[in-house]
Parts: sequence; C-alpha cells; structure tokens
Amino acid sequence: MKRAWIFTLLLFTFLSACSHVNYQKAIVDVSDVQKAINIAKELDGRNNQSPPDGLKWFEIRKGAFPVIVTAPHSTQPFREGKYRFSDGGGTAGLAVAIHDICNITVLYTTYPSPSDPNFYDDNEFKAQLGKLIVEIKPTLLLDIHASHPYRPYEVDLGTMNGLSVLDDKDLIPALLNAFKNEGLVSTSVDWFAASDHQTVTKYASSRGVPSVQLEFSATRMLGDTNDFSAHRFAQALQAVAEFLRTRGLCARIDRIGTDK
Repeated sequence: MKRAWIFTLLLFTFLSACSHVNYQKAIVDVSDVQKAINIAKELDGRNNQSPPDGLKWFEIRKGAFPVIVTAPHSTQPFREGKYRFSDGGGTAGLAVAIHDICNITVLYTTYPSPSDPNFYDDNEFKAQLGKLIVEIKPTLLLDIHASHPYRPYEVDLGTMNGLSVLDDKDLIPALLNAFKNEGLVSTSVDWFAASDHQTVTKYASSRGVPSVQLEFSATRMLGDTNDFSAHRFAQALQAVAEFLRTRGLCARIDRIGTDK
C-alpha cells in the first residue's frame, strides 16, 4: 500500500512537471522599431555627404555587456577607387536597437566611409574596433550586413568556414535556433564566408573574439518603410536580442512599453 502511494505521488509530480511550459515573451517594443526606422531614414539621406567639421564618419555607443555589434556598411563604403552602394541605414538601426535592448557596444558608420571597414584594415573604424576589443574584452562580435533581396535566404551566417567562431562551437546552432524561433527559417551558412578581404569578422576573430558576419535579407532591413517591412525587421531584432538573452548577455529580460 505504501509503495503504491509513493508511486502515485512520484507519477503526479512527474506529470505536473511535464505540464509546466515556459512560453517565450517578446522583448522588442514598438518604440525600438520606430527609433530604428528614424535612424535608417537619417543615414540613407546622407549619400555623398561628408561629415560636418569635428565629426567622425562612424559612431560608438558603449554598453555594459561584453558584446560588440558592428554595421560597417550602413553608409556608402569607399573601395577600390570609388564609393559603392551601402547596405542601408537599417543595418545601423538594427545595431542601435540591439544596444538599447541588450546594453551592448555598437560601432557603425554614419557618413560615407573614406575606407571600407569590411575590406581594409588601415582605417579609423578598424583602429577604433581594435581599441574596443582591448577595452571591453568581448566574448562575441556580430557584424551586420544586408544581402540582395533576390537571394533565397533570410539570413546567412559568415563564419570563415567555421574558423571565426574559435572555440564557441555552440554559437552557430544557437543563432540558427534563435532565427528559426522568430520565423527566419530560410537560413544559410558561409554563402558570404567573411574570409575574403580584410573583413570585420576576420579582424575580430584574429584577436581572439568569436565572430559571425550576419547577412540579413535586405527585405528585413527597412529598405521599404511600411508595416510589413517593420514587422520583418522586428522579427530579426527579436531573434538577435533573444539569442543574447539566452546567453545572459542582454539587459532587458521582459517586455516594456504599452499594450498597443
């Protein structure tokens, strides 16, 4: 009789545990996306503009957690004798939104760059990144770009064919899982491996920082400002923020703002 009672108690405890599910709550708010839209519009309007006297062509926003997010092509990069197209101000908008939500450090271009930070090492952007790496001692760097909308993936992860993640073998599976959970199910790895030229990913990983180049479809980086594109941007933002939160690298652990 006593055994039967103990078995029943254990069974009840097991079933109760199985029935308890921790559901995820989004942590991205409307204000986060609106701020990113404003940044994107401002930077996209600076084509062919030089920074005003006393201002640099990039900006740093420091955070408390040991993560660096970069957006080196949010404005036009100068490469091989000419200015090329930018990835759009939405990539900087995403970087700043991650900074605001997770309190991490971001570095992004704000005016056309005199030297492409993802192609050359000999420029102020890379020099500043090197200083930040020494100062912050980051455990992770994410380099944000926008990829041509005709490509079939939602996001491609550039890992230098696995070399840039160093010893962080869970990094890519964790990122892919975070993207999948937010609806970015069409993913790719190393279409743009970040191994050619002097990329940000190559630069940071050579200094001991696990690094990934994130090539988001341009359709998720606010190229068109409408409700649908804003929603797709919010999903990408939520995926990165949730990935950082699960690693204990995000300040915001609950949603803020209104219910609208």
